[in-house]
Amino acid sequence: MKVLFTGAEYDRHDPTRGKSFEYNNFYCSLKRMAGVEVTYASFQEILTLGRQGFADKLLAQVEREKPDLVFVFMYTDELSPETIRKLRAKTTVLGWFSDDHWRFDNYSRYYATAFSWVATTYSKAPDRYRALGQKNVIRSQWFCDAGSYVPVDCAKDTEVSFVGLKNEGRAQLAGQIRAAGIPLSLFGGGWDGGRLPQAEFTRLFSRSKINLNMTSPRSLWERTSFGRLFARRSLNRFVPDFHFVSNVRSWLGQRILQIKGRPFEIAACGGFCISGYADDFETYYKENEEMVFYRSPEDLIEKIKYYLAHPEEREKIAKAGYERTLREHTAEKRFGAMFAAMGL
Repeated sequence: MKVLFTGAEYDRHDPTRGKSFEYNNFYCSLKRMAGVEVTYASFQEILTLGRQGFADKLLAQVEREKPDLVFVFMYTDELSPETIRKLRAKTTVLGWFSDDHWRFDNYSRYYATAFSWVATTYSKAPDRYRALGQKNVIRSQWFCDAGSYVPVDCAKDTEVSFVGLKNEGRAQLAGQIRAAGIPLSLFGGGWDGGRLPQAEFTRLFSRSKINLNMTSPRSLWERTSFGRLFARRSLNRFVPDFHFVSNVRSWLGQRILQIKGRPFEIAACGGFCISGYADDFETYYKENEEMVFYRSPEDLIEKIKYYLAHPEEREKIAKAGYERTLREHTAEKRFGAMFAAMGL
């Protein structure tokens, strides 16, 4: 099967931030899949070629390579609906939409009907896509790249850790955890620990007694949240956007807690994870058997203290989560299910 994957090569189109999530976890996972031949078209070229120049080059690449599928993971407005329809006239085109919890109203719905198929991680989005006229909808979910996220044999020398971008809600929660006397190591943009290289993630997940996945809802009044009422991302910059009604719906949707890729990655490394509960999480892990969820800061602090004091129970849950992840939540399982749904 021939797949042409197109997406952002660098995080937020900024080479100084390193390779993007979609490059590391989608493109690299597809490269490792047996029976799949994958090529790549980097959105980074838009910065030099322009949108139309890149679109022309992408269409020529499809003509030349004749892929069975063009797999599109857009971050902003890299491709126009017109370009997507031109691609669809040549082959099957799948669009992966990752933030429909809050981006459906002012982003996804403008592109959805241009694709042959769309994939969404939000449980309530399929009906909304069908209402637009897009009948080919795949309900999927994040996953782990089992080739990159593997257990590391090392001492459990870190009590509690978190890896992720700092925001107001997470900072407040981290402060409450530390105020309760719990040692918490923080890594990622904005934290004292700084950004970790991809290769360091697996060691941290393995060496931590407890890995946190903070899903605190974002404050609507943060500068980056509030600003979305009047602006939107376009490649690596913000531009004015005056679709006020749809922007308000999107702004309010940021309060919906959603599943992220991090819990799957932690579990794939054999790490014990306490995650904030999010939409439909119980479909993917049995609560308190394969993963632990919290529903308030007080609940989280209580569970951290409990599981630090009960290592055998902690390791039993981590083992069950690891086995469930390799059984059901790898990139190969997700992509294979999508390809089957599309008849590929």
